[in-house]
Amino acid sequence: MLLVASQSCDIANNNVDTDPYIELSVARKIEESKGHLTYNKNPRILHTYVTCRTSDGDVFSEEILELKAFERIVIQKEVLAELQPDPDRVLEDRQLKSYVAWLAARYSRPALPTTFNNLIRDADPKGKLRNKVKKGNEQLVGIYVEIIPDAEIKDDESYNVNLLGLLPAGFVGDSSKAENAINAYADVLRSAGMEVTVATHTEDKISLAMIKRFKRFYYDDLSLKEETPLPPETQNIL
Repeated sequence: MLLVASQSCDIANNNVDTDPYIELSVARKIEESKGHLTYNKNPRILHTYVTCRTSDGDVFSEEILELKAFERIVIQKEVLAELQPDPDRVLEDRQLKSYVAWLAARYSRPALPTTFNNLIRDADPKGKLRNKVKKGNEQLVGIYVEIIPDAEIKDDESYNVNLLGLLPAGFVGDSSKAENAINAYADVLRSAGMEVTVATHTEDKISLAMIKRFKRFYYDDLSLKEETPLPPETQNIL
């Protein structure tokens, strides 16, 4: 299955001299989604779903999809004009917004201080704490950090971190899994010698002013082998 990644205005633009190609993501059906790969939590892999109309016509089901950031293709716009979208499969609004944010995160995810990254890597070199965090991360739609200072520090200094876990807007269920997950993240940071405060809120309870203070925390990006040298592009990026 292919999902169109290009913006709708770019698709509609009929000037093929300036905008000749359409970009698409390869999507593969899977049996079960993993919570830590949903809602743009991992910039390299996304688990999402499409709503499908069955042969009944009025009955709908869901197909779970896995997308990988590097699995994209481009086709000429004229080729797309000869194709028709599947009328029985729809990417619902929330999943569409998650897909768009995931595409953007490949290039725009925030850079965090190298010292901050290295402290976490040294405290959890084999990823045991990271794996523990993954298991409780299904309810959260995002984890954000405010790092004080947001800069490199000396050996005799330490970071203060505000850690924020976001639940879906309007969430009214049992949030204990989300709270356990955010506390597990806090344990990772504390094991790295940081002072950490935690909070969990729904998306609709957080002001724009507050969220601007925070950066999205892609802890899954810090998945490097202890004996492997850090590639240059990961020195400042989680």
